[in-house]
Amino acid sequence: MFSWNGKTSATRARLLLYAIAIPGAIALDAVTPLTVADWLIGVVLVWVASVFGSVREMMLVASAGSATILIGLWSSPASEISLWLGALNRFAALAMIWVMVDVARRRHISEEAERKAAAEIRILQGLIPICASCKSMRTPDGEWQRLESYLSANSEVRLTHSLCPACAARYMEDLDSLDPL
Repeated sequence: MFSWNGKTSATRARLLLYAIAIPGAIALDAVTPLTVADWLIGVVLVWVASVFGSVREMMLVASAGSATILIGLWSSPASEISLWLGALNRFAALAMIWVMVDVARRRHISEEAERKAAAEIRILQGLIPICASCKSMRTPDGEWQRLESYLSANSEVRLTHSLCPACAARYMEDLDSLDPL
């Protein structure tokens, strides 16, 4: 995408949308009755920021959208329908905005963790020739390496040695059967 002053054209388009829509929502609130759902403009802007923007952008737009909804609570002309109904709608919109922000923030955090994890993982894939007897592995160069050396060289795995219970018992039997000198 085209970049100007570190901002892509999509980011500039969203910033232009916010710059027009947020003051427009405040102006619309001044001429529409309290119960008209003009507060949806703020909710839609937060949705746009949560889907397409960064966490910082989303938080700024959510704050501005919340402020316009609250300003509209006092600037909207009185209507024949109850003040409480209009206020309740606006507070529901505020709750919806901040739930959206929380979900999107958690999504951004999990996506970042997934990107970090993907960058750190080295995966052995495909068929690896292994000796049926000694379990040595054949490298692409045709050289045979012990299983431990091969895994250490071709992955992030670090092996430690110990004995399973069956081998430990067999090892102890072998030690007991040795004749002392």
